[in-house]
Amino acid sequence: MSDFSEYLRRPVRILGEDIVFIPDIVGPVPLSEQHQYVELAPATNNCPAIHIRETDIEDIRESYPDTRVFGMWHTLINSGLVSYRKALQVVKITPQDGYYIHCDLGRAEFSGDYEAGFFAADASFNLDEAAELNPEIDQLVLPDTEAKLAAELLTQRKEVVRKTWSSLISVVTLCVVLGLVTDVGLTKIYALETEQAESKAELLQVIQSGLDKLKTTRLTDVPNDARMIESIAAVWAVNPKLATLPGQSLQREKLVFVVPDVGVNPAQNYSWVTSEYDPKGEWILSIRKKNNES
Repeated sequence: MSDFSEYLRRPVRILGEDIVFIPDIVGPVPLSEQHQYVELAPATNNCPAIHIRETDIEDIRESYPDTRVFGMWHTLINSGLVSYRKALQVVKITPQDGYYIHCDLGRAEFSGDYEAGFFAADASFNLDEAAELNPEIDQLVLPDTEAKLAAELLTQRKEVVRKTWSSLISVVTLCVVLGLVTDVGLTKIYALETEQAESKAELLQVIQSGLDKLKTTRLTDVPNDARMIESIAAVWAVNPKLATLPGQSLQREKLVFVVPDVGVNPAQNYSWVTSEYDPKGEWILSIRKKNNES
């Protein structure tokens, strides 16, 4: 069994890929050294932010090109190997030297290194009371994010912002297009409904004028327009878009109407209706008074 410390700073084969682990820092970075570090993982409920030294990343990439780099504590925490209930846990380099992480109240607090069994951050720490972390490679679970330089992180953030704006613009454009299409569609529907309403109003006006004339005109022989009205009503029932031409009255032997072409001759089922096709895409119908036997 190899010590975990032997896997640090050199390639290790994991899932068919060469990986290098290097020490990182859990918790606050000394103010005088903050310019040397980049964030490796943001803070969570049970662990503060984790940082890694940029020069360490550059050194590993120079020695092992095209090899991904991961933080040691970042990987151990991601693998569930660090217990937040144990106050002091160490990764030994030698019997008296190594790296430690301190946890308190169910949360990781900070990490560092120790030499000759002495912990500079807290002299009360005792190496004899520390729990040693010495996992096998197959126990490690790689984090979703590898170590990256500050310039790479900046480029990555810019790309995320660019994709976000691109997605937003696409959504807005789609909404505008859908709005225009809906508006055009509703306008056409409104125009069609208006045209149908006007045609029906004109037809009703013709019929009403005939009825009004019957009421106001005294004739020896009272005209009966019932058959003409029945003829018109029969055709209208099947062709609701039937439209009359102006200047006609029910006293005529026949009345002329127009109906849009729908692929069928609208006069074919009526013996009292004749039709003529207009190349403009409509039928001109001549409706006569139907016989009682029709």
